[in-house]
Amino acid sequence: MLCLKSDSKIEWVENALENLDQILVDHAHCERKAATFALSMTTRYPEKVSMVSKMIEIALEELEHFQLVHNYIVEKGIEFTKDSGNFFVQNLHTLISKQVPMRFLDSLLVGALIEARSCERFSQLAKHVQSSELQKFYSDLLASEAGHYTIYTDIAREYFPKETVKQRLEELALKEAEIVDLLENTATIHG
Repeated sequence: MLCLKSDSKIEWVENALENLDQILVDHAHCERKAATFALSMTTRYPEKVSMVSKMIEIALEELEHFQLVHNYIVEKGIEFTKDSGNFFVQNLHTLISKQVPMRFLDSLLVGALIEARSCERFSQLAKHVQSSELQKFYSDLLASEAGHYTIYTDIAREYFPKETVKQRLEELALKEAEIVDLLENTATIHG
């Protein structure tokens, strides 16, 4: 799916389905952090006018998703607990170059990979969850995540040569697959 080099393991799907309350709480946190990441890109690179405009759009949409998931959690009487952190995202962020301008490119591509993995996980949830309400919920969201992936990669190609973007995305996608292989398949969106 998209640029991903591996699929989620069936163990993740099974664990997610057995612990939907935890998945939903973690999902809410993921949406909030995705909005924060998009806004942080506007702070780090304010001179990149086109990118800033697109990041604002992503941040607004991610906040809407956060609100949707949070509202669902409240409606279902699920306790909204603190964020437990995210091994997957933390490890992806260690791959971002410290050197300019590669740091900008890597930040965009790591954002794209996170969106791609979210899309893949939402697809798995939409296929396997018993609730028709959650099936529709996750089906609708996966299209949006795929759109965010495209926005991140399109921005990268706007500021960097296409071949550079393609090569670096391939390198990072292979590393992302290695990180996914190390995951314990916990009941989190990226677990």
